[in-house]
Amino acid sequence: MPIAHNAEPTDLRSALVELRHAQSEVERLRPFVAMADGAQQAEEQRDGAYRERAHLVALVAGGLAERAVVAPAPDVTEPGWQILYITLHGRQCSWHIAPQDAGLFEFFDHVTADDPRAQWDGHTTEAKYEHIAYLAEALGTPGPFRKAN
Repeated sequence: MPIAHNAEPTDLRSALVELRHAQSEVERLRPFVAMADGAQQAEEQRDGAYRERAHLVALVAGGLAERAVVAPAPDVTEPGWQILYITLHGRQCSWHIAPQDAGLFEFFDHVTADDPRAQWDGHTTEAKYEHIAYLAEALGTPGPFRKAN
């Protein structure tokens, strides 16, 4: 419980008592400061991972997609969020794009949220990544996607 401060201490004894109370309060709150620091570090690591993902998604969209459009994200209340819709080998894949990553996608076609090209087809995250795994394997082996050297 915080100490109520009515007035500044007027003598050394009351100043020392107040100092001890302040030190006690600092020690009581120290674990919460450590938790906040840890949470901030975890958030920074998460944001860094999302930034890396955004770079890779932009590369895939620019190099492999048959079609790519960016639209506002109607399902996110924070301003600036977008969704990238791409077609890879005939299937839709989509990702939410954070406002801080929007610059990676500025060169793609931007459409309104009601544009027919920006309508989610119902694919699941699991199905999306299964399809990407299939394409990654196909691109890594000779065949219709990649010619043998």
